[in-house]
Amino acid sequence: MNTEARNSEATQHHRKTLTSVADVFTISHMVRYKDVEKRLEQQWDADIKSLKQNYARQNELLPYVVEFNDLEREARTREDRARRVIELLGDDNFADTRKEMLEGKDVSKEVVITTNDDSPLWEFMKTTLEQTGELQVVDLQDTLLHFGRKVSRQAIESALGAHKETFQTVVRSRDKFVSLKR
Repeated sequence: MNTEARNSEATQHHRKTLTSVADVFTISHMVRYKDVEKRLEQQWDADIKSLKQNYARQNELLPYVVEFNDLEREARTREDRARRVIELLGDDNFADTRKEMLEGKDVSKEVVITTNDDSPLWEFMKTTLEQTGELQVVDLQDTLLHFGRKVSRQAIESALGAHKETFQTVVRSRDKFVSLKR
């Protein structure tokens, strides 16, 4: 029994000694460089493997992305033209999806075109010339008048000058003709 008491006292004494030693000396965290190097190499291997899979999948999808972008570009062109047609002919000739939405109808599968009330003259001119090709300026003025756009010859000439990138003008024996640039 004495032996047990002595062992117990010795154990307590060693604990106190180790605790006091630990207090005196700070144990710093040791960086194991080889472990870090190995982890970095493993991370690099995993990233390269994932990148190869990613690039392979991107290459598979690329034709679809190109087709989507082409369709999106074509849709924007057609939406712009449809908007200009609606604005030139007037809203009365087309279904008003705003009213249908307010009435609670499902218009999610409808083509919705947002129009501006104050579109510039040159857009009306462009819309008309897309359908007619070349027109004499006076005929363009009469066509716009037919669609309710009262414009002066001077306003048309001003629009032609301001949008030279869109319109092409040709003078033939004192008559001025306008068409869209190709």
